[in-house]
This record gives sequence, structure tokens and C-alpha cells, in this order.
Amino acid sequence: MRCRIKAFLILLLYLASSGPAFAEQPVYTLRVDYHYGSLNPWLFYEIPVSRTVGWLSVFQMSSQGFAQIDFGPDFHLGQWQLIPQIGFEFSESQDKGARMSHLVYEAYAIYCSGKLSFESWNLYFSKTAEEQTSFFYYRDFFQFPVLPKLSIGPQVEGYAGSGLTTSTYLGGQVSLDIGIGSMSFFGGRERKIKHSVFRMTFLKTF
Repeated sequence: MRCRIKAFLILLLYLASSGPAFAEQPVYTLRVDYHYGSLNPWLFYEIPVSRTVGWLSVFQMSSQGFAQIDFGPDFHLGQWQLIPQIGFEFSESQDKGARMSHLVYEAYAIYCSGKLSFESWNLYFSKTAEEQTSFFYYRDFFQFPVLPKLSIGPQVEGYAGSGLTTSTYLGGQVSLDIGIGSMSFFGGRERKIKHSVFRMTFLKTF
């Protein structure tokens, strides 16, 4: 196992060792989600480090009373992006005030070609406050272009953790290029607890 990890790290270092950076300037992306009855804006800021590696910082907030800061490398490997990150979630309540609530271990995989796109989100929220709960969150989806500016595909996401009801939301996502950015819509249903979720996302890269 150690040999495999070492070989993988050597491969990443080799891919990042030469040539111009994948982008000449920092890349900014704005994302705004509406879900769970709240607004959740994100700002992604990536600094090119080498030919295939950037340093990605993510800042997100929620009208539900929490904010999160994430840091980590972004490996650009052809049509793939591999993004391991560490995050710090802060929450605020009337009785406890503001405090760090979770340390978040994150891994993302993104694939994009002209015929298919895919994303996998995997996050483990390790509680840092006694009243919080540790849990795992995942999100996976595929998208296929059906028109020049329209893509659709299946999506699954959910939670698992001690003291939580394990959930699996199955549904689909529709993405539309609106010129100034993209709008995507996800609708999913959890059959066991008979609960639905809806998310609307605006995404713009500068």
C-alpha cells in the first residue's frame, strides 16, 4: 500500500515538474446555491503553481448561520481535476455564539470532455464542538450534452453519520449555459424518509 501511494505521489510530482502553468493568471469563480431554504455563495480563487497544479482557496457562506474556508492543491491532469482539501467550518448560534464546528476532510474528482462531464464530492465533517455531529457527505453526478447549451444527467447525494439517519437522494440535474454563466437545477428524492431536495446553482468563472 505504501509503495502504491509513493508511486502515485511521484507521478503527480513528475506531471507538475516542467512546462508553463495551466493558466497564466489566477482564476476566480463565483458560485451561488439556493438549497435547504437558504442562500449559499462561494468564491473560488486558484493560483497557478506549475504546469498542472494550482493552489485552490474556497470561501463559502450560508444564510443558515455557518461559513467555511477550504484550502488545497488542484491537480489538472488532462480532462481530469483531482482536488484534495482541508476545510474549517464555523457556525454561529444565539446560545453558543461563533465557534469552529467542524474540521472537514475533502476530496473531489472532476472529469470534463465534449461528450461527458462527471463530478464526485466526498467530505468528512469531523466535529470540533461537543454539540455537533461528525458525518460524511457525498455527491456524484454525470451530465451529457443534449443541445449546444443544455446538459442533463443523473445525480445521487446523501449523508451518513453516527446518530444521523443515512440518506440517499436520487434524482437528476439540468444545466443551462445562459451566456453570463451557467444555471443548474437538481431535484432528488429520498424514498425511505419520503423527503425531497431542490437546488439551484449559478456558476461564473472570470
